[in-house]
Amino acid sequence: MADDEVKPTVMGDSAYASATTLDDLEAAGFADISARVPPARGRQGRFGKDDFSLDLTAATVTCPAAKVAPIRYSPDGAGRADFGGACSICPFRERCTISASGRSVSIHAKEAVLQRHKAAQADPAWRAEYRSTRPKVERKIAHFVRVAWGGRKARTRGKARVATDVDTRAAAVNWARLATLGLGVVDGRWAVAPP
Repeated sequence: MADDEVKPTVMGDSAYASATTLDDLEAAGFADISARVPPARGRQGRFGKDDFSLDLTAATVTCPAAKVAPIRYSPDGAGRADFGGACSICPFRERCTISASGRSVSIHAKEAVLQRHKAAQADPAWRAEYRSTRPKVERKIAHFVRVAWGGRKARTRGKARVATDVDTRAAAVNWARLATLGLGVVDGRWAVAPP
């Protein structure tokens, strides 16, 4: 693919929304990535990481009680913010942590990627697009892996033979869908019958 060629939209579920995968896709030039980064929820209903305000530029994390802790980074780029003593007198302590040493928040080495995508998916337009398209993608995957065609396992061995099998399976799924839509010859051309 040429560098100036427009890349397609990448659609996927949360399995495609890890920080590493998103970073790799962005590095490959994919600008439109529609994969939902899962929320960071706390255990047993306690505050999760998403309830904290992360400022990666200032390297700080602010807790729901407005206490600020610095992020200490390790050589691999990951970090951690420890609230320690601030938790001992915090009115939200029971809703936040059961640790005697106080709450800590882990920062992923590629946290900026995760935060950027979480901010994008907060947009109602993004959510509407994701909700309208994802079920179609999931349904098509379900059609693709149904047992009649061997399910989720390759029926052959070797990359070339597996690739041929996948291409054949995809063509059969597409033809079945076109038949459902009423594909036929209209005025000497292939066309889908109007609804």
